Amino acid sequence: MNSKLSEIQVRPYSQLPEMNLGWLSLKDHFIATVGPYSGRGEQLKNLLVLADAKIQPKSRFPDHPHNDMEILTWVVHGKLQHLDDKGTNQEVPAEHLQLMSARDGIFHAEGNLSDQPLRLLQIWIHPNAKSGTPVVQQAGLTQKGFNLLAGPSAAPLNIRQDVWLYAAKIEGEEQVFEIPEDKFAYAVSIGNLSWNGSELQDGDGLLAQSGKLTIKGKGQAIVILQNRQ
Repeated sequence: MNSKLSEIQVRPYSQLPEMNLGWLSLKDHFIATVGPYSGRGEQLKNLLVLADAKIQPKSRFPDHPHNDMEILTWVVHGKLQHLDDKGTNQEVPAEHLQLMSARDGIFHAEGNLSDQPLRLLQIWIHPNAKSGTPVVQQAGLTQKGFNLLAGPSAAPLNIRQDVWLYAAKIEGEEQVFEIPEDKFAYAVSIGNLSWNGSELQDGDGLLAQSGKLTIKGKGQAIVILQNRQ
């Protein structure tokens, strides 16, 4: 195992572009999809969108289409309801990841039908293949430490791109994540966590190079890997 700590660059939550519609509020780490900043921003290789969204009870996005996009949704707390024109009516609970591989096209609505607030991270990834029947699946944490939930192979959710998403519930004990030499990472701190000795606030993002990430505190850690080349 590489003993060096990864170099990190923090992207503070407080400085991210924000959009607030009352029933929906969100902060965008990369390209914004809605609101006054729509279309603005810069993607991180194949990572186009990472939105930290809060949806009020009994609220939802109206029906809308997607195609040729890999969309991952991590539920921080609350319950996400997904309905689509393929017959899916799926509830995604907290600490679960949903994959919607839009492919040839899918028409869906998503939101919060419960009486409790919902917070989620929605991630859009540019696929390396097009066409095919849309896929909607979900997976949750099955073990302590970091769980590989999505990737191009050998993951519960298979996506059409060389992108890997790991998630962990941090419960006081130090967790270590190793970034391979040929990859880099973008991570999101859910809760006030220490990353390589730096105290990050809830919602902060960070860009990390190869080496170790050591995380302490209580919350959730989301790490997205991509190839350097």
